[in-house]
Amino acid sequence: MNRRVSVWKYVRIGKKWRYCKPAVGKNGKIKPDWVIVRGKEEHHPEGNFYLHRYDGNKEIWKRIGPNAQEAANAADFESTYLAARAKGIPVKPIDTPVLSIKAAAHGWLEDVKLSNRPETYELYEHTIRQFQEWNSNGGPHRINLIDLDRKDFLEYRKWLLDVEKNSARTAGNKLTRVSQWYRDSLKLKPGEGLITTRDTRLGVTDREPEIYTGEELKNLLKACVTRWPAEQILFRTFLVTGFREDEIRFLTWADLDWKNHTIKVTPKPEYDFVIKDHEERTVPVSPWDMKSLQVKKIFWEQTYKRKHRLVFATKNGNPDNHMLEKLKRIWRAAGLNCGTCPTCIEKNECERAYLHKFRSTYGTMMLRKYDISTVRKLMGHKPGSEATFRYLAPMLHEELRRKGVNNVFETFVDWDYGPSDKK
Repeated sequence: MNRRVSVWKYVRIGKKWRYCKPAVGKNGKIKPDWVIVRGKEEHHPEGNFYLHRYDGNKEIWKRIGPNAQEAANAADFESTYLAARAKGIPVKPIDTPVLSIKAAAHGWLEDVKLSNRPETYELYEHTIRQFQEWNSNGGPHRINLIDLDRKDFLEYRKWLLDVEKNSARTAGNKLTRVSQWYRDSLKLKPGEGLITTRDTRLGVTDREPEIYTGEELKNLLKACVTRWPAEQILFRTFLVTGFREDEIRFLTWADLDWKNHTIKVTPKPEYDFVIKDHEERTVPVSPWDMKSLQVKKIFWEQTYKRKHRLVFATKNGNPDNHMLEKLKRIWRAAGLNCGTCPTCIEKNECERAYLHKFRSTYGTMMLRKYDISTVRKLMGHKPGSEATFRYLAPMLHEELRRKGVNNVFETFVDWDYGPSDKK
């Protein structure tokens, strides 16, 4: 058995990440933030420390975290453990060294940052940091990750509901992220851990998909004509493509095929935009919509005397981060505010108007007309994914009546109670 355990640090060298040996001071201890690159010491505060050893011919790497002393302690611990096991001394099997909550959070979030979309990282980063703050201020004050127990996680969920006033769904989603961090950091298998799916779904009510009605869309787009014609093109593009918010925000003129009347979703590294599920897709639209976009392009270039890359950009050519605010404003101007939802009462901004609702409307209308495989591809879902069905809203009652729902059980009524009165 190979009992040699070495410490390495995973750092960025140029454009690539590499394992480097940490620099060691005169006292024999690892120098924090310094590694050896091509025989010379370089300052690299980024990255995490890893343990490296061999188990036969198998190479094993274990992430420790950003703390140099914790890495050195973990190496000593594992070396002692392996030596004792080699001599036949009974020892309890271990998989990972003890990690502090701080080190586990930092190391795991670094991995999330390097392997996921920026939006995903921001979501996880906010949740894990919030959990750490709760743990230190009013929570159980745990130091090491392994010290956390099931009650701690359930108390965290209760705090989210009672103090932070999160909905059951939001609290459940945050609990899921924290549970994933805990499971990944301790290298547990899927399904293992302290939290179950039932814990994260407690109190959550599945809502029916919401879509815009034909009358709402007609009034919304009509309200754009006199004061906000550019916004009409924006919201029509949301509607006829089913694109996600960022897919519209970072849409470029190069993504439009004027000849074949199609719009494509492509990654934009310069904006840190990565396509969800990493699948490019092309969506056909009507010639009329392509003509509207062409008019917008000509108008912009003639008005501002310059070209811009993004289709829906600010006056300075930057990505538009205020699309939702525009929708809320025009929704209100069109007289569509419900006047009863909490945000209508508090801010005069209706919660029934949101950008993802265009995607639900697109998915529902397409599923009622085309096969699931085609719609799944158009919406950017992976083959076999059930996510597409979540966009299928039930028919409105008025539409059901037009299709004869009142007459479906007419035969049974006649049979049970005699002929019904028909006017």
